[in-house]
Amino acid sequence: MKMSRLTRCVPLLILLTLGCFATEAHGSSRWPAQSEDLTNPVRRGSKTTYFDLLRELFPDLQEDATAHKTIPLASLNEPEQKQAIEGDITFNFKPYWINSEGRRLLVLWVEITDEDANQGTPFQGGAVVLAVFALEPRVKMLDAMRIESDRFVSLWDKPPFLRLNAQSDALIFYNYHSNAGENFNDIAVLFVDAGRFKTITTQFIFNFTTCGAFFSETPTFRVVADPGNKYPQVLVKVQLTKKPEKNTCEPQARGYTRTYQGLYRWNKAKGRYEGHSPQLDRFDRFNQRWLSS
Repeated sequence: MKMSRLTRCVPLLILLTLGCFATEAHGSSRWPAQSEDLTNPVRRGSKTTYFDLLRELFPDLQEDATAHKTIPLASLNEPEQKQAIEGDITFNFKPYWINSEGRRLLVLWVEITDEDANQGTPFQGGAVVLAVFALEPRVKMLDAMRIESDRFVSLWDKPPFLRLNAQSDALIFYNYHSNAGENFNDIAVLFVDAGRFKTITTQFIFNFTTCGAFFSETPTFRVVADPGNKYPQVLVKVQLTKKPEKNTCEPQARGYTRTYQGLYRWNKAKGRYEGHSPQLDRFDRFNQRWLSS
C-alpha cells in the first residue's frame, strides 16, 4: 500500500487521539443525525432538498436515486486530474454540518456503486465522494472530490470532527484493508478553505504481527496556537509500540514504545499547510522496511 503524508496549546487544548479502531472526539452535539431520504429538506424550514443538492453532483439524477454520470471529479491522490464516473450508478449518502471561516457548510459523504468504477483496482465497483455545499446566500456546491484509495474507506468516528478554531472544522476519514496479521490505514484530515477541500495532513498507519511481537501505531493530532495566522499549527504525533507476542518464536521479543512527531503550519502565501518532519520521515521508513520484507 502506498504511504502518503502531506504536509498543529491553546487554552482548553483540543486533542484528537486516533487508535486502530477508535477515536476520541469533542463536540459531537454539533453533528446532528439526519435522514438520508432524497426528498427531505436539508434543514428545518428549507425548501431545498437533498435531491436538489445531489443533482449538482449527478446532473441526470433520478427520483429513485440512480444516475449515469457525475460531474468531472478530482481525487485525493490525483488532485490535478478530473474524471467523471459513468455507468449505472446507485448511491447512498450521509450529511454533516461543518464550519469554514465562520460559515456553516453542509458536507455530503456519498458512497457510489457502479460496476465500471475503479476497474482493475482492489476497490473496483464503487467510489466515495465528498461534496460541500453553501446554502446562503444561495444554494451552491463549492467543491467535490473522490477520496477512495484502498479496499475500504470510512469515517474515523461519529462524528469525524476536529475543531481547528472557533471558525473552522476538519473532517477525518481513512482508507484501509487487512491481511492476516496486518492492518493498513491511510488517515486523511481535510478541511474547507475558500470553498475548496484542502489537506491538513495524511498519515499512514501499519499495525502488524511478526515472529514474537505485535507492532501497533497510534496517531495523535493537536491544535497549537499560531498567533497572527489564519489557522493554527497542527502537531502530529505517532506512538509506535512493540509488544511481546507469545507464539512459536523463541526467545520472545522485547517490547518498547517510541514517539515520532512533526509540526505543520498554514502557509498564507501558498494557501496550504506545509511542514517537514525528519522524525515522521524516519517513522515512514520504519514502515517501509517492514512492508518490503
